[in-house]
Amino acid sequence: MELKVAQKDFLKALETIGSVVSARPTLPILGNVLIEVRKGEAVLTATDLEVRIELKVKASVKREGKLTVPAKKLLEIVREMPSEELQIEFDSAARMLLSAAKCEFKMLGLPVDEFPQCPEVKRVAEIKVGAKVLVEMIRKTLYSVSGDETRYVLNGALLEWEKGELRMITTDGRRLAFMKRPLGAAGGKGEAIVPTKALQELVVLLAEAEGDVAVLVGEGYARFSTAQVDLVTRLIDGTFPDYDQVIPKGQDKKMVVETAVFLAAARRVSLMATDRSNQARFDLKEGMLNLSSASHEVGEVKEDIPVKYSGEALSVAYNAKFLIDVLKNTDAKEVQLELSTALAPGLFRPVGDDNYLCVVMPIRL
Repeated sequence: MELKVAQKDFLKALETIGSVVSARPTLPILGNVLIEVRKGEAVLTATDLEVRIELKVKASVKREGKLTVPAKKLLEIVREMPSEELQIEFDSAARMLLSAAKCEFKMLGLPVDEFPQCPEVKRVAEIKVGAKVLVEMIRKTLYSVSGDETRYVLNGALLEWEKGELRMITTDGRRLAFMKRPLGAAGGKGEAIVPTKALQELVVLLAEAEGDVAVLVGEGYARFSTAQVDLVTRLIDGTFPDYDQVIPKGQDKKMVVETAVFLAAARRVSLMATDRSNQARFDLKEGMLNLSSASHEVGEVKEDIPVKYSGEALSVAYNAKFLIDVLKNTDAKEVQLELSTALAPGLFRPVGDDNYLCVVMPIRL
């Protein structure tokens, strides 16, 4: 096998798929990258048996073939190679010759037949969604995924689709993020729980992608594909909680505030919220919100910010970190907070986007 490929393209591909490769793989082959060379391209594949990524790189191919080599070491080598065209050759003894200018490396690989086969995704449903839309949905909901392994069903995002609409929901039991967007093409009605790692990888893989992502959902697995990228992930088996019961209805107190002002104040107040709950107190009155936090060990902070509010006075407390997560993932100039009582969940909505909301449970004062 023999090919030529641009160093910057090959390096970018290795860096992108490198996050799937475990530093301490359970099997030696899982520390390797599979390189398949075919007409006009090299396909790089890495897997940890939960998530599998295939990434295509344009190449000038002289002879086709495939080989697996240690992923981390190959990345280190390519990173230090001259920024020009690389020449790569494989031989029948599972060895790679990598050269550029006057520099030459030889690497030992492992047999291709040891590399795990791609799981078969037996089609149950198929949808298409814009790559940029999917990245936005992940980015704006990922922060509220649970990391508690005892509640495994919450360690990912629920995808639901029907009637030309895609919904993404995440929750850790103390907060919830919900977003819906139109689909390019819908395959009836369905749902799947996609694990956190796959979502994180998709944000990176699709960062520069244009057009649609084809999402094929099967029994236990899902595949996300574009012309250059293919990701297969194991799905989370279980029943996601009924999120609609968590979203409060009929909140009679509504406050509107500039997102940037609110976020900056929340970050300052969080500096003194040093207990386990990171409690930040809200004292809301007409036209003004007072944010405060205090610590016996450190001190206290108070800050007033102007808001659009004309209801009765109300005091409530939230986890400052949760508040910051909501605000920094909101692109809108203003955000609306809907309340009812000090013990009822707070509902955050970006002004101008009724299809995105966040629910945060309060802390008892």
